[in-house]
Amino acid sequence: MDWTHGEHALADVACTDCHSVHAGGKMSLKQQDPDLCYSCHQEQQAKANFPSHHPIKEGKMTCGDCHNPHGELETEELARDLCLECHSRYQGPFVFEHAPVEEDCSICHDPHGTVSNNLLKQTEPFLCLQCHESHFHTMRSGGTTASDVLAFDANALNGATPAGTPTAANGIPFTNAHGDDGWRQAFGTKCTVCHSVVHGSDLPSQTSPTIGNNGEGFPDGGKGLTR
Repeated sequence: MDWTHGEHALADVACTDCHSVHAGGKMSLKQQDPDLCYSCHQEQQAKANFPSHHPIKEGKMTCGDCHNPHGELETEELARDLCLECHSRYQGPFVFEHAPVEEDCSICHDPHGTVSNNLLKQTEPFLCLQCHESHFHTMRSGGTTASDVLAFDANALNGATPAGTPTAANGIPFTNAHGDDGWRQAFGTKCTVCHSVVHGSDLPSQTSPTIGNNGEGFPDGGKGLTR
């Protein structure tokens, strides 16, 4: 019933391209999956040999586990539901959900194979930067820290001076002891160093800073630190 609008039918693939009329065996296939699929889909065959891939060449799954050659994917729901049949731990529900996970796993992952870990289409942070602007920490530079001022005092960061707290004229000079490139090295490498649960979490990705180390001012929070 699905054949008429399937990809194979639209590409003028005939039954006899895959099936032998007179041969015996399972479904009279000319070759077994995945070799039969690879006779046309060389690009997917190449991806299956990339460093990150589904275990097809290891013999633990076949193309038919995800694809119905007579129709579309082996699911009547969204494409992500097919992924979640095996990767159910990413389904949630989560308090804070990652929008691409709810829409389509293939936004970030190439299921046929990639050179990046975990079937990611690009390495970090470049994949994340396709949707998220460069983290504001990455733009900072400097050489020393102001240890005498509360690091999470957002009022001081904004240029104000809380009672009894020394501060610079234009706010706390947030700097890095590792030199001018310290912040870039820290926040321009892998986003998952801090955001380790990218599929969804019950913890917020960012929190508003408080006035003091012990949380004075909560729940009002601070100013200007988060996006």
